[in-house]
Amino acid sequence: MNFFRTTILESRSLGPLFVGLLLIPALVFITACDSNGSGDNMDSPPAEQEPARLDTGPVEETDTNVDVDYDDDGTAEVVRVTDVNNNGVVPRDANGSTVTWSSDKTYELNGFVFVNPGDTLEIEPGTEIQGRLGGGADASALIVASGGVIEAEGTASDPIVFTSVRAADETLGRDDRGLWGGVILLGDAPTNNGSEVAIEGVPDNTGARILYGGQNVDHDVGTFKYVSIRHTGTQLGNGDEIQGLTLGGVGSGSTIEYVESYASDDDGFEWFGGTVNTKYLITAYESDDAFDIDQGYRGSNQFWLAVQGGNESGRASEMDGAGSPESAEPYAESIISNATYLGMGPGVSDASGDANDPFIIHRDNNATSYHNSVFAGGRTNAGIQIEDLEAGSEDAANRWAAGQLEHQDNLWYNIGPGFSGQTTFEDLIQLTTDDDGTPSGDRGNALKGNLADYLRSENNAIVNKNPYASISRTNGNGAIQSFDPTPANAATSGANEPSDFGNKSAGVNDSWTSVSFRGAFGSGAEWNLDSDWAKITQDGTVQ
Repeated sequence: MNFFRTTILESRSLGPLFVGLLLIPALVFITACDSNGSGDNMDSPPAEQEPARLDTGPVEETDTNVDVDYDDDGTAEVVRVTDVNNNGVVPRDANGSTVTWSSDKTYELNGFVFVNPGDTLEIEPGTEIQGRLGGGADASALIVASGGVIEAEGTASDPIVFTSVRAADETLGRDDRGLWGGVILLGDAPTNNGSEVAIEGVPDNTGARILYGGQNVDHDVGTFKYVSIRHTGTQLGNGDEIQGLTLGGVGSGSTIEYVESYASDDDGFEWFGGTVNTKYLITAYESDDAFDIDQGYRGSNQFWLAVQGGNESGRASEMDGAGSPESAEPYAESIISNATYLGMGPGVSDASGDANDPFIIHRDNNATSYHNSVFAGGRTNAGIQIEDLEAGSEDAANRWAAGQLEHQDNLWYNIGPGFSGQTTFEDLIQLTTDDDGTPSGDRGNALKGNLADYLRSENNAIVNKNPYASISRTNGNGAIQSFDPTPANAATSGANEPSDFGNKSAGVNDSWTSVSFRGAFGSGAEWNLDSDWAKITQDGTVQ
């Protein structure tokens, strides 16, 4: 199966420059919740390296916010953008508030580049944006502040690509993680923090541009579609990294679909509250969690794919609710339908990260629901944990008991080293325990049997035949060589529409696409299989 097809632009000839961006001197730290913090391939920030360029001509003197490289005939080849005096993206002619990055240029992020409140950044299909190498104060990232707008709408044949400057000179792969920061979108949609807060780890002197949260359920950050974000997660300090895509307080008026996070040295995607709905998300070869939910995120999501690497990984799904207090509302009542999560394989014993923890964990009063999904190939000793704490505590088990956290119509295959034809849900459930191994929750050992009975009653099943057409792994570390996602066996049918899909968060993508299959792929899912818009198909993983 040929899944996504296009050629990524490596060199552009540039027309007249129409961009102005300014540099922030303050150091920004963006962190992911419960990051593994291992940084195995990024113990220290990489030495700054410049990609090979054509002969350099004079830099334009009319705008101090850009540094331009030219080829021999005077045509601009690379536009190096920065953010000076916290002014963010501003139009050079001062006649409007929109800046366009065009596909005939390559844009190089030099530090933290902001789209300020009231400003709009448009990115044309086929545009490549490269983050400069470095960590800490030298990290690079694109941040859309709350009130700013990004219109980044690629196409299946001409995606927008965020990558490292190293991509100009070499072929980067699944293990090239942590080469630059990532992309951060902020808004004023509700969280359960009680007020606006700064994105985690950001110092106060950075200013209001890193605040998110509010009461605007319909917040619209713009369009982020057919975008591939690669090799992110550089170390910022104290074990903090940036995800491939961070969404803080992003609202349901936003369009987030057909987005890939590839080889992040932290999470693939992380939500800090908000109400945005998504479709067609891919995360592959992240060193920490594939999908991470925090701070009362409420949204409906369909067609997600996660593929773990063979050497380092976290959980397939880390579902958190609130910080302190954990009883804070709104609860994280997001819905995920038609997900396919592929782990590194039960036979792997020497990988790093959190992959030996439950494949899916709900905690901190989280109430995220899963429907019509396929969970397969987990190295983990357990498939699922729903956190159960002592009496009087707010926990995810309370949300399950109240009917807010649902698991319906899902398939489990080849999870854990002891998986066999006799594996039961009791085998896949992990109880929350004290240090001595005794259950810490008020439900005790009875929770395992009660939860297992619930899963069976809600049309969840443990299957012994592949729920997808085929998968091939390496003999050494269990990494996936190739994967045909066509649904097979039990996955070809059995899907049902979630009763409350879209009810938590009306807006863009709030309707469930009616399909009969389970997992992320099949007739009715419009992944555009004839286009290589995602790196995961270009490297041959998904066929």
